[in-house]
Amino acid sequence: MSNILSTWKIERINYQRRYAKHVLIYDKNPNDETNRGAMLEASYVLINIFGLTEEQVKEVERNQGFIDNDLR
Repeated sequence: MSNILSTWKIERINYQRRYAKHVLIYDKNPNDETNRGAMLEASYVLINIFGLTEEQVKEVERNQGFIDNDLR
């Protein structure tokens, strides 16, 4: 794998973990609008920049930061 692709995958996984962290915070306190905004921004980046599908974003929530392919 090229250095660019490797870096891209590492950054995608970092963003997935960031999103999962915000989801956990949101579950504990859904009234925290700052966290909600960060969670929505992270899901936007995952879908529109990294190309994840909505189903993969749900996998990130379920797998605490990873999509099923990352776990294989």
